[in-house]
Amino acid sequence: QASLAEALARQAHPRNRTSPFPHLSSLSKQTMSCCPPNAAGYLAADHTDEGTVRSIDGVSFYQVGSGANGLLVCPDVWGWNGGRTRAIADDLAKKGLSVWVAKILPPFEGGTDGDGLPPSFNIAERMAEFGPLLGGDWAQAKTVPKLLAVVKAMKSAGVKRMCFLGFCYGAWAGMHLANQVDFVCCASPHPSLHIEGMVGGDPVAVAKGSKAPWAFFPAGKADDGGDPDMYDAEGAAFKALEEKFPGKNVTKRFANVQHGFVSRGSIKENPAGSGEEVSKAVQECVTDICEFFAKMRMLRRDKAGLPPPPIKLRPAKFGKVAKINPESRGLNLMLKAVKCEETEPGKTWEAVLGDDTGVVTFSLKSKDHADACKAGSSVRVQNARVLMIKGYIRVIIDKWAVLKPADAPVDGEPKTDKDISAVEYELA
Repeated sequence: QASLAEALARQAHPRNRTSPFPHLSSLSKQTMSCCPPNAAGYLAADHTDEGTVRSIDGVSFYQVGSGANGLLVCPDVWGWNGGRTRAIADDLAKKGLSVWVAKILPPFEGGTDGDGLPPSFNIAERMAEFGPLLGGDWAQAKTVPKLLAVVKAMKSAGVKRMCFLGFCYGAWAGMHLANQVDFVCCASPHPSLHIEGMVGGDPVAVAKGSKAPWAFFPAGKADDGGDPDMYDAEGAAFKALEEKFPGKNVTKRFANVQHGFVSRGSIKENPAGSGEEVSKAVQECVTDICEFFAKMRMLRRDKAGLPPPPIKLRPAKFGKVAKINPESRGLNLMLKAVKCEETEPGKTWEAVLGDDTGVVTFSLKSKDHADACKAGSSVRVQNARVLMIKGYIRVIIDKWAVLKPADAPVDGEPKTDKDISAVEYELA
């Protein structure tokens, strides 16, 4: 059975024709088209399905995988069995999701496997025919109820937490759906939410109504035939989502490939960026989607084949010498050296270090540490601890601690008249 990687290695479609239409970069003009004129065209499926086809309330769907975490997929305009749609579904199922691919578009001229556009449809030449479809049988008002039927099937099958993946057109229907359904998160490669503008609506207003954060992966250069900049970090749609879900949304532009590259980008050489470049971009984008789903706890990183997340180190909180006591440990201090003297030739040193609250004596067993403590030097100490020697405080640097030259000079002068190590303690 074919994996996503194998499918990427085999799939191909004919060269797209160069569009006779110049790209219109402003949002108001871009909403005149669903896909950019130079978008990737039809791509024949080349994959052995691992799931099954079923239906609910007259709505068919492809289902693969199991478990309480479910993914609803809304395909692009070539429907539920075009390009890599099912290969990606099967791949995500192996990563731990129960995946459901909906069939929601009444076929135009027979469609592809009874859904969406036919294989022969040329976007660049027949763009004008999209308007009547999107305002008619393909209007979100008619397709969202079909998606809701699949949501009902998912819940009946035991899915407890749901995420959404929409390709191109799927972002438009999905954003409307996300206004109604409590998804954990949603993602869209080469999104076409701007369809909302084609039918007289406001895509930003629809984004504001989403009940979940989104990850956008627009394609091409926004000012040169690619997806509009509304999906970028400073774009209106993304900013609307960030206002509602601060820090939870993701955007990443794949500038060197065409709109449609994930589900139907050509793997053979093509003038508009394909071949190996598209193959790498598809793998990278699918990984980015998995990263987003894992971040939102829809996928386990290990099962999804993702590396462990980077360890986030908390910035050290630095204290003051005056607060050191006989039981102090985990000491983080920014200090200035007063003096450093060798106590046993080549083996031990005592260094007096301090800040504006006092000074303390360090017992050192490293020449490198001693060299860092020359009079007037600034040092950074982390995770040091107190060792009581004959009733007096000494600070030591063991294998868990750090003493290094400070990145910047420590302000002020040590308060030498308050010597923490000069105080004798009676130890119980």
